Amino acid sequence: MFRSHSDAYSKSRNQGFVRHFFWIVAAASLLACNGDGGGDRDAGGAGGTVSASGGTVLANGGNSGRGGQGVGVGGSGVVQSGGTPSSGGGGGAAGVMAGAGGSSTTGGAIGTGGTAGRGGNASGGATSAGAAAGRGGAAGGSQSGGTTSAGGATSAGGAAGTGSVFSQCRFHFGTIDSIAKNGGSSLIGQLDYFTPGWMGTNGDTFDHGYVCEEGKQGAVLGNLVPVVVSYIAAGYVKRHHNLCDGNVSGCSGGDLGKNGAQYIAQDWSAILTEYTAFAAGYASCWGTTRPIVFEMEPDWYQYTVSTQNAAWTAAQAGSKMTELVNAIKASLPNARFSIDVSPWVGSNGADNGKAWFSNFNMGLFTFVNTSGGGTNANTTKIRSSNDMTWSGLSSVTGKPIFADTGYGANGMSAGHDANWDVVANINARIGDGVASIAQYNPNGNWATTISGIRSQLSTPKNCP
Repeated sequence: MFRSHSDAYSKSRNQGFVRHFFWIVAAASLLACNGDGGGDRDAGGAGGTVSASGGTVLANGGNSGRGGQGVGVGGSGVVQSGGTPSSGGGGGAAGVMAGAGGSSTTGGAIGTGGTAGRGGNASGGATSAGAAAGRGGAAGGSQSGGTTSAGGATSAGGAAGTGSVFSQCRFHFGTIDSIAKNGGSSLIGQLDYFTPGWMGTNGDTFDHGYVCEEGKQGAVLGNLVPVVVSYIAAGYVKRHHNLCDGNVSGCSGGDLGKNGAQYIAQDWSAILTEYTAFAAGYASCWGTTRPIVFEMEPDWYQYTVSTQNAAWTAAQAGSKMTELVNAIKASLPNARFSIDVSPWVGSNGADNGKAWFSNFNMGLFTFVNTSGGGTNANTTKIRSSNDMTWSGLSSVTGKPIFADTGYGANGMSAGHDANWDVVANINARIGDGVASIAQYNPNGNWATTISGIRSQLSTPKNCP
């Protein structure tokens, strides 16, 4: 904003004096403006807006022509150091110039939370120095430097992130929120995300306020991204029709493997209403700028198989999934989505899901994830009994893969899988497109294990 420095003059009887004074001032102004912006052009035009493509940086205007110096509000939160101050002159009032020398953010909407580093990589767990800023933006923002975890825990290793979800470009580790909190700052400092209880398992109204509390800025999990498994459709029909999971028996209404498709289709309007309610609940307590990921409806494929009483077509499955994603996006533009993979799709996964995923709008999804049962860290196949491979899934979908060590019925954890602690295994899977592993019930030494192997791990192909 420019401030006028002209003085208000009263009328003078000596018109000759005023006329001569006017021409003197005009000549001086012309000379001041004839110096290429008053200094190095890399420093930016005075008073202009220095634009970083992840947030707006306010230039220091006025007559000094300093430009380029300011604090990035969004994206990475890196402090712009600006260019060399100009030596004088009125600045380019309408020009837009980039300040030289300062790190610029890259990405989208304003992020919130976290402490951004001042330049480059976070390494060895050292706390990065820098200005408090956003976690990386909601839509394509990035963060340079390390991320200091709440309570003194410091995220270690990895280059600065370039995506909209994670602050660092590295292989990611995650676990259940309660496990993370019980592990204390030593474990939290090694993690990138946490998984709360499955959404929609306990009732028809929003009950995830605790996720916002434990994950808010300054809270114990405040520097981690919540990765929420959405089970609303399955959970709704299980409650209202007394159904079991497909791998569980003894429920009077049958199970999802036989009756799930029929009841989900029948109750579709109520399910969409519940999705809308949960999205609004998260928007209210989590906000609409910080990243949050939803892993959508485990084993969606099961509702198309021949064991169902009223099976859907694959096209119907794709159309319904689009409706669910859009129900969340309407309230949470900052949400990112992951589509579940059943490694046995089609002919036992032989085509790596190519035919199945062709029925979905894959542009809605940032990730693809496994769920239920263990996954192989030490083989090219996702599961030994199926033909789908990690690299095949990555090639078909073009998405980074969230792997897990196994959920049982109703999201119960399946224990620690030591194969996902072996550097050679993880690097092989990184080469196949795997971007993370969630150990849902890790052993007590997992923090030490991650710290010991982090520097030996390759950088993933994609860094959302």
